[in-house]
Amino acid sequence: MFSGVVRSRATTLLVVLVVLGVAGWTGARVGAGAWAVLRADMPVLTSADIEAAAGEGIMVGLLGGFRAVTADFLWVRANAVWEEQDIPGTQTLIKLVTAVDSRPLLFWINGSRMIGYDMPVWRIDAAAREGDAMPAVVQARVYAEQARAAISLLERARVYHPEEALLVIEIANLRHRKLGDLAGAAELYRQAARLPGAPYYAARIHAEMLRQLGRERDAWAWLVEVHRGLPREDPMAMAEIVLGRIRELEERLHLTEGERYAPRAERLPVGGQ
Repeated sequence: MFSGVVRSRATTLLVVLVVLGVAGWTGARVGAGAWAVLRADMPVLTSADIEAAAGEGIMVGLLGGFRAVTADFLWVRANAVWEEQDIPGTQTLIKLVTAVDSRPLLFWINGSRMIGYDMPVWRIDAAAREGDAMPAVVQARVYAEQARAAISLLERARVYHPEEALLVIEIANLRHRKLGDLAGAAELYRQAARLPGAPYYAARIHAEMLRQLGRERDAWAWLVEVHRGLPREDPMAMAEIVLGRIRELEERLHLTEGERYAPRAERLPVGGQ
């Protein structure tokens, strides 16, 4: 159970957040002293405390109708602290924002990008400024650490948004670009492409990753399935480009005329946008 001590600390902090959030939203000037009080109180709460408060509904219960307003205010503050390259402050505010209001995807996705793409650069640059330049192997470890932290945030987001393809795509990008896990990223793009409302490009990227993995026959079969469901009238679907990639793979695979894909005149309805 969430302890009474932590509950009291969370309550005190959230009352301050409501006051500051309302003042900021209505255009009132929030003094530096008030923000100093908030910043001074933040480190007292650990990540576990924040997540426990959110899990017990304390955030929603205390904030009520001020939930979205307070989250917006905190997001503005998170961006201000981010501009200062303050890693602990930015991390704390991202956790607070998503605990206060888990609904906007912007908080989760942009927060993960701050953690996974910006923070490793800050850490490496800070070490260089202090005359302690990191060797390449250490830099790679820093990028991996931050990527995993960003993925952890996105996995938490999926608890609230289990059918959201964009969250899966963000995880796939981190696994590919920062962890070098092409196979893992390919599988995540496949999962994303299957979700309702998935962007069309998710399916195309999955096929390209299969090709890079040397799985050209699988890439061909996947694109054939995808092409059958694409709306020809939607330029975002890029049906002709997909068909062109199918033809390229058929050449590489030396498929006979009878084995090649013959597009149907009709279109099977599928999800995608």
